[in-house]
Amino acid sequence: MLKTLGLIVFYFSACQAALNHHFMDCDGNDSIWGILRVCCNSDVLPKGCQCFDISDMTDFTNSMYHKPECPEDLNIQFFFYDRAHTETSVKISAGQGNIAQTPFNGARKTMFIAHGFIDYGPAPWMLAMKDELLAVEDMNVILVDWQNGAAGPNYYQAVANTRTVGAMIGRLLEDFNAHFGMPFEKVHLAGHSLGSHIMGYAGKEVFRLTGQKIGRITGLDPAGPAFESYTHYVRLDAEDARFVDIIHTDAESLISSGFGTRYSIGHADFYPNGGKHQPGCPEETLGILSMLSFEDEYSTGACSHSRALDLFTNSIRKCRFDPPGITGSPCNMGFNADHSCRGDYYPKTTSVQPYC
Repeated sequence: MLKTLGLIVFYFSACQAALNHHFMDCDGNDSIWGILRVCCNSDVLPKGCQCFDISDMTDFTNSMYHKPECPEDLNIQFFFYDRAHTETSVKISAGQGNIAQTPFNGARKTMFIAHGFIDYGPAPWMLAMKDELLAVEDMNVILVDWQNGAAGPNYYQAVANTRTVGAMIGRLLEDFNAHFGMPFEKVHLAGHSLGSHIMGYAGKEVFRLTGQKIGRITGLDPAGPAFESYTHYVRLDAEDARFVDIIHTDAESLISSGFGTRYSIGHADFYPNGGKHQPGCPEETLGILSMLSFEDEYSTGACSHSRALDLFTNSIRKCRFDPPGITGSPCNMGFNADHSCRGDYYPKTTSVQPYC
């Protein structure tokens, strides 16, 4: 018994040490590291300051040595909704003095939704998802707008900025827990493309700060370029929450015009229609040049990539996306997926809205 307890303590300590190596509070050494680290002093970051290292001593070379920008340069905004605020949002920011004035209810479920590259918040798809969620249950729904950090054409700068946004969400969640008694297990984070990895960073931050895991993260076709060949510290991973589910709708290499990750990275990974090309979408044949034609997350070149948004939104009330031949499966793709699901699933959809 003591040996088992010792192993558990050792494992927890090792995990904390590894995270502390990758997510660092300010230590005054920014000038020593020069171009390989940026330290941001901000009340909206964990402990009021955080350093982001991009040296080869860490795994964060995936941004091609672009440093994350600090919160004051990104103008990241959080829009709060519940059933009393369905049309007009309430802007919130971290810091217990700020959130104390918000209508946040710690007893309810909490859902964060983040967009990806060259998108904005609250985008129409985010508002549609919010409306479906509130139609089912009165909850805290927070839409994340990081459009300044996600703006093109420099994809790798946006990749770097996901770390800042994730840290800010982690700080907000810590404040919600401390001020409102919000249980972390009642938190559900969902992000599209780069937004998926933002939520992975947020989950890592919460664990680093509190030793607790949030309830669920849903990755909506998580971005593949700059992530899928890197370690779990850099991307969304099954370790980032108690339950991590992924909807892969554009799981091709960038050379084949794919924007999503090809690999299973969650507890449950759903590959609708094989996960590569979605019915009703035009053939995407530009190869790596498709990145240059990427106008927004609903552009023609990103049809399959954005299909994950509609599938998840429609799964809340309108559709069931069961694995083939298993009607009523608890492992149906989307909002109502059971947290016990493990493995890869291959549901079929139709080619027109609502795709079921």
